[in-house]
Amino acid sequence: MPDSRRSVLRLDPLRAWRFVAGKVSALGAVTSPPYDVLEPAIVRRLTDSDLHNMVRLILPRDPELGSGRYDEPARRLAGWQDAGVVVQDPRPALYVYEQQLGSAVLCGLVGSLSLDPARRVVLPHEDVMPHWVDDRLKLMEATDADLEPILLAYADGGAASDAVDAARAGEPWVEAETQNGTALHRIWRIEDPAVLATISDELSKHEALIADGHHRYAAYLERQKREPGRQGTSVGLAMLVDHSRHPLTLDPIHRVIPGLDLATVGSRTPAGWQVLPGRVEGVPDRIAVTDGSSWVTVRSTAGQEAPTVSMLHGELLPAWGVIEEDITFHHALADALALAGPHQAAVELTAPRMDQVLRSAAQGVVMPQKATSFGPKPRVGLLFRTL
Repeated sequence: MPDSRRSVLRLDPLRAWRFVAGKVSALGAVTSPPYDVLEPAIVRRLTDSDLHNMVRLILPRDPELGSGRYDEPARRLAGWQDAGVVVQDPRPALYVYEQQLGSAVLCGLVGSLSLDPARRVVLPHEDVMPHWVDDRLKLMEATDADLEPILLAYADGGAASDAVDAARAGEPWVEAETQNGTALHRIWRIEDPAVLATISDELSKHEALIADGHHRYAAYLERQKREPGRQGTSVGLAMLVDHSRHPLTLDPIHRVIPGLDLATVGSRTPAGWQVLPGRVEGVPDRIAVTDGSSWVTVRSTAGQEAPTVSMLHGELLPAWGVIEEDITFHHALADALALAGPHQAAVELTAPRMDQVLRSAAQGVVMPQKATSFGPKPRVGLLFRTL
């Protein structure tokens, strides 16, 4: 049995909420990608897809309303519950979630993650932006729900991963298609006490990296701090993936920087860096900068060990005089390039290596905000949790 005096990785069963197929146009039509990858065109498409699409909950509109903007999704969720559009599972379970998109497979366990404020077993690797933590917390408080699972990764899951694979051999509890039928989502339930005990014992031997959802996890911690005695605030909705058995992809997140031009990059890049003309391919750990018509490529000549994104924020942005609060972040390079101009540069990054991410997390060193994009990401709306 795990020692109760130390932090252990715990993912407990819950009674999840889900949409009722007969109450919506299709289960896939009411789902959404996570809030932080939603570009405006995607939001419009999802909003039009079904009156019950989850984007109507996770992206509160009308910022001018201040904190009142979170009342709308709270009322909407309550209405869906009252109308039976969403229902709660009558019995607690851990849920095996599988997403297939082409050759990419996301597979793991969804449940209630025990929070770890001391960062002993749940390890962040990115910094967070306070306004986004506050935004997610206000949404959680208004809806009294965790609407989007965070994504965690661990290695060599052994008996826990065996239980996941065994569940997948049976008939799914829920199935849904998204992206015009190119992505298939399936969910199975695990409620057998012996299997749950095996999973719990295995997970207690591991640490987990927060792959996606740092702001939501920070909001979980803040909620626990504000309501320490309330049942349900010591856990948060999470998906846990054994990346040894089901590897995650690791991509960069690009930047758009108002006020930055290529002349500044050329004249104010510090010693230890080389500025090359053009978008130079094949340069390890390169940083490419464009104003929409011309490119330069910046690379370290000092034999760096830190991730490139850390070097960008630690050395280059201060030298270029960039105000970090003005930066916007874009998962798709095309979205960043569309915003580039003579006085607004797009910065193309390469992804950190997995060993750099794991080493930083194990050492308690966080990289800059939006340093990585792990995927595939769990679809929002297939399972969620209320307090």
